[in-house]
Amino acid sequence: MNYYLAILFWLHLIGISIWMGASFLLPLVIMPAAQGLDPAARLQFAGALSRRLAPWVMGSILVVVLTGILQTGAVFKTFTIFLGINILTIKVLVAILMIANGTYIGMILPRRVQALAPKPGAPPSPEFLRTLQQQVRHGWIQAGMGVVVLLLVGLLTAG
Repeated sequence: MNYYLAILFWLHLIGISIWMGASFLLPLVIMPAAQGLDPAARLQFAGALSRRLAPWVMGSILVVVLTGILQTGAVFKTFTIFLGINILTIKVLVAILMIANGTYIGMILPRRVQALAPKPGAPPSPEFLRTLQQQVRHGWIQAGMGVVVLLLVGLLTAG
């Protein structure tokens, strides 16, 4: 048994579990539950959640990228596999899009929401409401890309 590769797969799966777990929980559970909070409490909750979740997700992405690179080298002995269109290449491209979208959701949109947040007692601006909708939309996009990545992983491991 190749213990090196087994440990790489294990670490990769832990990283994927954290990353995909957050990608699914945010639009399916956390964001809908937060809708019931008043705007000030929602912003406070979102900030606390981001501070707590972001390091875990960023760390898991780092683990996934590093172990993915090491797995590719160990399994294929070359990186030329990425020169053609195949399941692994598509999976990596979707994962890169997920990293970009996740960065937008986790770093850019929260700052914009905070800057547009209404003062206590003031009604929310249309731009603030649009930005909140953008967060929801990108959360669903992230979850959808996660489903695609997991499907591609299934195809890779089955073949």
